[in-house]
Amino acid sequence: LLQEIQARGFELIAFEDPIAFRFIYESKYRPRWERGELALVVVLSSDRVHLPYDLLQAGRYLSFSLRDLFPNLSYPLINALDRSDFDALYQAQAQYNPQQLGDNATKDFLLRYVFNIAPELIKQPSDLLSILLRRHYRGQCVPAILDERLIQVLRDRQLFQTWPLETILPDRQAFFTFLQERWPRFVRRHLTKSKQVAEPTASYANSASADLPFDNEDVRVYIDNLFLEGYLQPINADDLGLTLNLGLNQWMAAGLRTDPATDRRRRLDKLLQSIDASVPGTDAKHQDWLTFAYQWAELIVLWQEPKSELLETWLDVQSSRFQALQEKVDTAFLTWVQKRYSGLFNQPALTPVMLHQIPRVLARQFEEPGKQKVALLVLDGLALDQWLVLL
Repeated sequence: LLQEIQARGFELIAFEDPIAFRFIYESKYRPRWERGELALVVVLSSDRVHLPYDLLQAGRYLSFSLRDLFPNLSYPLINALDRSDFDALYQAQAQYNPQQLGDNATKDFLLRYVFNIAPELIKQPSDLLSILLRRHYRGQCVPAILDERLIQVLRDRQLFQTWPLETILPDRQAFFTFLQERWPRFVRRHLTKSKQVAEPTASYANSASADLPFDNEDVRVYIDNLFLEGYLQPINADDLGLTLNLGLNQWMAAGLRTDPATDRRRRLDKLLQSIDASVPGTDAKHQDWLTFAYQWAELIVLWQEPKSELLETWLDVQSSRFQALQEKVDTAFLTWVQKRYSGLFNQPALTPVMLHQIPRVLARQFEEPGKQKVALLVLDGLALDQWLVLL
């Protein structure tokens, strides 16, 4: 929206503090307006009463609200969405033309048409696991109130009673920990000669929640990338005493450590391929670049590890490939920043993107029931790949 408005000759400035606004308006915008260089300055404000009188007299007041855009949906629930979800919601509204919906009906509408989650179709572990993988792998932000609705529906149907849904739905890291704890059990059950194998005595409090269908085709497509990009850590196959046949189970290879040099070469090769094919474009959302940054950081860490003699020749050959990819990423990101960065300043303070949004996020958390104190801990000075080394 900001790009389109600017392309039509308008410039936007936010009205937050009247003194700061008056200074920047008088020094930067008013002279250009009077010289005819600007068609108009559009001032963003949530309250018309606080706008300066001279602007109200000279300008035309236009009002847009979520209530107007989505009149048949519950306003508090719409307001809880990330603004990047409005496009999908608006298209769904135009296509399905919902009647006046209450809170629960609005929640179900949002889950189905914005986040592609139909609770009534979740009937077995692979259904829920594929939904959670899609969500957390992409870093998708789902409002807590919708998570609560999904959990309520599943609990009412007596499904997944042993799964820690309250934790693994909202918490991305908790979900990957959930998968990591259950991967060794799955490997043991599928790659051993005997089906009667003793399980680790202290690993799983409940065997029903321990068995996850990693080999389901809707789940399996994520496994390779999860290990390659560092969300999950491979396990030592030798420590489990397994008889491997990776020719029949090639998709599992990324989650197993066999030979360090071979494992590192395989991961590097696949990361180079994956990253080269997934560099975000100039019209990507900022969330796409944040997700991509972790993949790039994982590649940096793996590339800069000490070279072994077996890998040194291969890495030297691949250095030109790595440098070409780095130039591609830098060029794409610079182009995106020049085109899209200016629009981040007025992103809503649901998940902060810029520093000035953090106080509003803290204020929102402080308003939650039971919150008496909110602390902000700032750790600065490290690149993302350096954080991965520490973590």
